Amino acid sequence: MDRTEWRVYRIEDRDELAAAIALYEKRKGVRPRYARVSEKAPAWLLALLEEADGLEIERASNLLSFDVWLTHEKKAQPQLSLFGEAG
Repeated sequence: MDRTEWRVYRIEDRDELAAAIALYEKRKGVRPRYARVSEKAPAWLLALLEEADGLEIERASNLLSFDVWLTHEKKAQPQLSLFGEAG
């Protein structure tokens, strides 16, 4: 289960993205490192996110087109197996 804390912002232009990143920094005390955005997000929004310094972008099918979810927390790696190999 993903326990990462995400904050969501509706982004409709470059200024709103800059404001969202600044607000995230103010609230959390650290710059966001990861962004989630809809697979249906417009191309200009993806281009803005790619221009933002240091953001790793993830696409998801269950998000609204103009919503950008931000976090600074390290993403949990999926667990591959419950038991190690006997050695």
